[in-house]
Amino acid sequence: MSIIYDWFENPKRREEEETTLHVRPCFNGTVSTKTLVRCIQERCSLTSGDVLAVLTELNDVLGNELREGRQVHIAGLGYFAPTLTVEGRVTPDMPLRERNRKVRFKGVSFRMDKELRQSIGPTRMAMTRWESHSQVSTAQEQKRKLTEYFSQHDFLTRRDLQFLLGLKKSTAVSLLRQWRQAGLLLNKGTDRQPIYVPAPGCFGR
Repeated sequence: MSIIYDWFENPKRREEEETTLHVRPCFNGTVSTKTLVRCIQERCSLTSGDVLAVLTELNDVLGNELREGRQVHIAGLGYFAPTLTVEGRVTPDMPLRERNRKVRFKGVSFRMDKELRQSIGPTRMAMTRWESHSQVSTAQEQKRKLTEYFSQHDFLTRRDLQFLLGLKKSTAVSLLRQWRQAGLLLNKGTDRQPIYVPAPGCFGR
């Protein structure tokens, strides 16, 4: 199986700047802990319970060491290290005490060992055949498509909007929230199962 990928636009710093793209993998599913335990158990003399116990303790020990600000090296796997960020804007003339209050834990970085890279071996790549991210559309195009949609349909669901505009679920949810707050759409369903209709005077109604 190949590593599936798709192309995404890089944000522009200036309006006249040329549009450039970056590539991002589209993951071929997720391997669960249960599957991982079974795969490891089949390769050694440990029981599934032993493997699960080791993974559980590894998680606890790794978390404790990272919380103490230490980098952790697992031979053959790689290096885990805590990363930091700042909340808001920080300038050189800002008092040190105020700067320090803005420091936050960000996450964990990982740098793999050469043994792990070698175990991955040769890789094949293939571009996805499906739309994996939201298509770019202007507000005018969105309004036009929704006006056409509501000329033939009485209501709109989140899934309908995803299909209509080629959006990810999170983008569709965000747009529906914006349009409701702007008074363009009304929810005639429930909070758990919303059904949207145009507000009077909107989208051709």
